[in-house]
Parts: sequence; structure tokens; C-alpha cells
Amino acid sequence: MERYHLTRSFNSEGYDLTIAEIDLHDPTLIPVLTELDLLSYAEPTFSRYTLGGLMRFGRVFVIRADELIIGACHTFRSFDDPEEIVIFNMALRPGWRGHGLGTRLLAGVLERLRDHGIKRVVLAVASNNHRAIAVYRMKFGFQQVDLLANEFNNGQGYHLLRLELSAWSGQN
Repeated sequence: MERYHLTRSFNSEGYDLTIAEIDLHDPTLIPVLTELDLLSYAEPTFSRYTLGGLMRFGRVFVIRADELIIGACHTFRSFDDPEEIVIFNMALRPGWRGHGLGTRLLAGVLERLRDHGIKRVVLAVASNNHRAIAVYRMKFGFQQVDLLANEFNNGQGYHLLRLELSAWSGQN
């Protein structure tokens, strides 16, 4: 999809960054993606079985620094609207956060989804994740369509956001 060159601010070693869609079911990636999930969230998002299902029947996108997977985005098609994709999970390894890589990953995912003919993208984000909400709304143009109170996140609530890909400029 895309190739970047990033020099990490804490050393002079450069990393080649790539964003790729995993289009083949590769069981060897399940432990890698499970570890990424456990590093990113207080509670596991999925088991190896649900992750295997997402890899086989959904779409998984990864961002790599050289050969190391440093982030992933898991998506699946909406049952109610086949032109809509649900972003189920997006995570970056802790040491790689704060460099705009999540924004690059999401932009790459949205480009690829648009290339697949997808019209809309929906996601849920924790109400207390103000930084992510700002990125989704300000940089990408996601609009809030609902507030899911007490449904997830120990009663904290989630914002349900939607992006019409035709309204997205592709620039971030």
C-alpha cells in the first residue's frame, strides 16, 4: 500500500514503514496480533479463535517497521449495510505511539477500503479517549451518530462515529 521512511526521535536508526492488507489467512500471525492487543488494552479484545475468524472473514491491515508489526487495524463488513465497514479494533505498540503512525495506518486503511468500493466506515471509541476522538473527527471527518452508554467499557460509554468515504479528502 504505502512505504515510509521514519527515523525514530530517540536514535538515528531509520525504519522502513509499510502498511499492508493481510489478504491470506496466516495462522502464524495470530500470536503476534494477540500480543499487540494485550499490549494495547487493559482487557483482551479477542481470543485467538475470534482473531482467527477476523483474519479469515474480515480484513486485517498492519503497519510494519522493517519486518516488525507495530500496529494493526481489524475490520469487517456491516451485516445491515454491505457498503459499510466496521473498524473493530485498532492498536499500536506502546513505544511507537505519538509519531503519527496511527493516523498513517488509518489513512492507508481508508484508502484501501475506498479502493474496494466501500462507501462508509463506522467505529466505536471510548468516551474517555479524547485524543482518538479528536483525531477521528478533526483529521478524518468522522461524525458522531450515537452514544453507546453502559454498553461497553465498564459503563464509561462509547461514541459511535461514521465517515462517508466520499466526503474524505484522503489528506491527513
